Parts: sequence; structure tokens; C-alpha cells
Amino acid sequence: MTENDLDGLLALLNQDRPVPLVLDAARRAVLCGHNDIQACPGSGKTTLVGLKLLCLARKWTASRRGICVLTHTNVARDEILRCLSLHPAGHALRSYPHFVGTIQEFVNTFLALPSLRSKGVVISQIDDDHCATRLERMAGFKTKAYLKKRFATISDLRYRWENNALVLVTPAFPAPSPSPSYQDLIAIKSRLQQEGAFFYSEMYAYAQETLFRSPQLASSLRHRFPVVLIDEMQDVQGFQDDLINSIFRDPTVRYQRFGDPDQSIFDGVGGEFPNATYNTAQMQPIAESHRYCPAIATHLLGLSSRKLALTTSCAATATDPSSTVILFSEATRGQVLEQFGQVVQVLPEDRRRVVKAVGGVAENNAAAPLNIGSYWQDFDRSLQPQSFRPATLCQAVRHATSFGSSATRIPLLLDAIVNVYRLAGTRFVSRAGDEKPPSRTVLSDHLRSIQAYGPFRRLIAEWVLVAEPTEPEWPGRIQTLLALLGLPENVGNAAAFLAYDPAPVAADVSQQTPGNVFVSAGGVKIQVATIHSVKGETHDATLLLETKHRKLFDVKEILPHLLNPALEVPIFDAAHPTTNASIRAAFMKKAYVAASRPKHVLGIAMGRERITDAQRQELADMGWDVIDLG
Repeated sequence: MTENDLDGLLALLNQDRPVPLVLDAARRAVLCGHNDIQACPGSGKTTLVGLKLLCLARKWTASRRGICVLTHTNVARDEILRCLSLHPAGHALRSYPHFVGTIQEFVNTFLALPSLRSKGVVISQIDDDHCATRLERMAGFKTKAYLKKRFATISDLRYRWENNALVLVTPAFPAPSPSPSYQDLIAIKSRLQQEGAFFYSEMYAYAQETLFRSPQLASSLRHRFPVVLIDEMQDVQGFQDDLINSIFRDPTVRYQRFGDPDQSIFDGVGGEFPNATYNTAQMQPIAESHRYCPAIATHLLGLSSRKLALTTSCAATATDPSSTVILFSEATRGQVLEQFGQVVQVLPEDRRRVVKAVGGVAENNAAAPLNIGSYWQDFDRSLQPQSFRPATLCQAVRHATSFGSSATRIPLLLDAIVNVYRLAGTRFVSRAGDEKPPSRTVLSDHLRSIQAYGPFRRLIAEWVLVAEPTEPEWPGRIQTLLALLGLPENVGNAAAFLAYDPAPVAADVSQQTPGNVFVSAGGVKIQVATIHSVKGETHDATLLLETKHRKLFDVKEILPHLLNPALEVPIFDAAHPTTNASIRAAFMKKAYVAASRPKHVLGIAMGRERITDAQRQELADMGWDVIDLG
């Protein structure tokens, strides 16, 4: 890629844009090169990935070799696909020979599922929740009691790749045993696999086994995908990183990774090791953000574990309040949200539409706990926005006829239809005749290949527009659907998913007024949430609430770094995640994520007994407004 390629693409994209898209030197260097990239919050990382792909698509001539784009989450994948829709050239990247999907989808599609099918294994479902629930139901009473006594979890009963061998990890049993509980674990795992159900992580184990037994597959994948881009790389776990690197870290591949190690707040989640090759690597930075005001950019420097000196394209606004520290005692802690509402209220109404108060700990059982609920007793962690996951097709249809817009209802139904195919053990066939595992991205191709695309669209439209299904009419609906999908009436493992389900479906919380909303006396709505739940969001104003983990208060621990950005940064040790140093490192990254959300106002709430008079003065000298509630 060259500067001329970028200029040509920008000329096309800017034809219909009221505000032209402009790229500075740092972003141009990122697009024309293939170094690892650290993109600061609000830098437009997804747009950059999309622009690079559009440039490549316009130049791509190979008919059997493609670009591979991997993401950590479905959300990141969908954002990239939306960017590709900016130009007709982007549509070519959504189909063969290219691949745009999550790392999990890549591993399933090209390695794990073909390997399992070659062994005669039928795969009906890859889902952690389903597997854990089935194992819990199948395990004997004595087995569950033994696991509880040993503080072991039955969901750890899964295959892993260790020392070049596929190993079944049996919780509470480090080695084979004649114990009835051990034999029960082996038996229920065998039954689960006979049902075709697997944990997500097991797909990586089978993929590693496949590459070990057939090392030529890696070179074949490198030939198929000479260009590889990975997004949200900071959240990729160690075992995922090892697998992808074993395939694509090669001189023959243009391999570029995008992310921000400062925002790697999922380190150690699920007991897994974080990646080491990216989060500790030297990388090319994009330090200019399009999100926050200059004052916030200045305050973030001390929280950056990589000491990234942030700048911003946003101009300072004299009417915006200063960044604010709210100090409270146990007696005044309940006034914190109201006080922040008063701070934010000076903003014009169109600049305080999204106001959030976030904390690192939703609940803790330590002595003298301090969590999000400590500030507002009505906080309910279960009310945080989450995606609706229908247990049956009937639930999906009922939900689609009752809640939300077509933009959310149709994808929900399509995912349910894909699940029907998956449970029935059916492969999708593209118009080119290629077989692929069921997924929403190739559903339309499959329906076209069986001459069912048009009728299917009409059927789904009818289902969404009519009243929710009743029990007498449901069998007729399913019979019509199966005939249209080319599936037999005896669909095996899909039967339970297709059966009539009388259970009512609650409304999707994301389509209603969000839960956990505190309304100040002045009418400012403040949504209260965890830091993890707001990652990737942009707010008008954000308040970081001090919480306590083990014996440490997070804001107290990060305060010295806010005051002196030159202080040595604590390092997270995945092998020892509960040491004070690891906990402090986790505090820093969560605080960085929280503090980099707002455009106009950043607030921090902390206990007044945990800050010295000298630190108060230092904050004031740095431009913070310090409010002491007494």
C-alpha cells in the first residue's frame, strides 16, 4: 500500500461526506506499514482497520488467496463489517477467498471442526454454558459433593493441549484414579461428547492437535492468507495467541495487530494467561484521540502503563467544568452521585446525554466492603445491559414479535435459524459448492444454493409481523420452516430447540430505558455500571467510583500515578494474580479504561481519609476541582 492508494480511496469516500475524512502522518504510516499498533482510546482504530481493508480490496487480484481479518469479539467483527460497507470494494472481503471473523470462528472453520468430522464426531453445539449445564445435570450427587469439598468446578472438565498431547483435565483429580467420582467424570464427559457438545476452549486443543499431526496445514493457511490483520489484540488470551502465532508469524505473511495494551482489563480472566507477544511488545503508537478534551488527555498520562503521551484533536471548551475529585466519608458517601449530577448539570443538555458512574467491583464480601452498591443501594448488577440469548426457537420468535426494531429482531432470528442447522448436524453449501459450518455470515449463500433465499425472507418477515406464536399453530410453522430449510422432520438434536416453549420472554434490556439509572435532583440521569461493561463506549461525562479489592482501595493505589506520571508502573504477573503488585496493575488498567470514556467531564470519587492534604493541593495545582463532602 502506498500514499497514492490512500489518496485515491479518500477521494472516493469524501465525495458524499459533509466533513471530509483526513488522515494524519501517524495514521498514514500505520496503514502503509504492518507493524504492531497501539491505538489510544478514541483514535478511530476500527475506521483505520476498515480503511486498510478497503485499500487492499481495491488492489486485490488473487482469486484463490485472501485477506484474513481476526477479532476477539463478535462486536469488533461486526464493526469491521460495517466499515467495509462504506464502499462496494468492501463487499468482496465478506466472501471467499477472504475471511472476516473472530479467532474462535477461524479456529473452528479451518482446523477444529474439519479434524473432528474426519474422526466421525458429530458436532451439535459449541457453548460453555450449555456444556457446564449438561455436566452439572449428568454428574452424580456424590461426584458433585466431592468437587465442592475440593473447591473444584465441573466446568473445568475439558480437553486441553499439553506437552504435545490432548489431555482431559479432570477437576480435583490430578491423575487417573479408581475413585467412583473420577469414573463418573470420565463417563459424563464421554456422554457429553457423544451428544456433540464442546467447550469453546476445546476447539483450540483440537486445532493444536491437528497442526501437530499435520504441520503442512500451517503453510497451507499461510499460502491461503498472505495478509492477516488482528483487532482488539490486547484481549486475546495466551492460548489463542500461541495458536495464531504458530500459523501466521512467518516472513511470508503480512501480519499486523491492532489494540491497546493499556486497556487489557481481561488479563487472567477464567484463570487463563494473557498474551505476551503483543501486550509486552514494542509497537507503533497512535496517540491522538478524537474523543476527549485536552484536560482529560493530560490526566490520562499517569494511568498509561506504557506511558503513552496522549494528545487530542478536540478543542478546549471554556464552559466545560474541570475534572473533579469528590471526597467523601462513610456518612457522605451516599451524596456522591448527586454531587456529580450537580457538576455535570452546567453542561448544555446535548452534551450530557450519556453520563455514567463506574466502579471496578460490583460486590465484595470483605470486612468493611466498598463496592458500587455502597454508593447507591438500588444498584443491581443483574440489570446491566446484556444480549438476549433465546433457549428455543420459539423464544426467539416470541421476542422478535414483541421487542425492539427490525435491526435487532432479524439478526436474533437468523442466529436461531443457524442454531437449528448446527444442532441438526447440517453443513452449509455456498453458491460455489463449498461446504462450511453453519454461521450467519454464510446463511444467505446457503439458502440461495438451495433456491430458498426469497421464500425464507418472506417467511421471516411474516413471523416478525404477526402475533407471537401459539401452541396449536407452532407445529405447522415448524413443518413449513423445515421444508424451506431443506431439513427432515426428524431433526435429531434440534428437536428440543424446535419444540413449542410457553415460557414468556422478558424485554431486551438494551431496548428499554437502561437499568441502574440514578436521577439527580436537577434531572441528570447517571447510569451506574461496572468498568468492564463500558469498555469501548464513549460518554459525555464519567465518574470513577473508588472500590475495594481484597485489602486495597483502587483509587488510593492509582492516585500517586495520577500525581506523578513518572512513577514506576506495577506489572501484572499472570502466574501470581493475587499479589499486591498484580492487583495494582489491574487497578491501573481499569482506571485508564474508565477515565478515557468521557468527552467533557472526568470525575473521581474517593474516601477523604485516604488522601493527604499535600495530595489535595497537588491535584488542585494540576487543574482538578476538589470537592470535599465532609
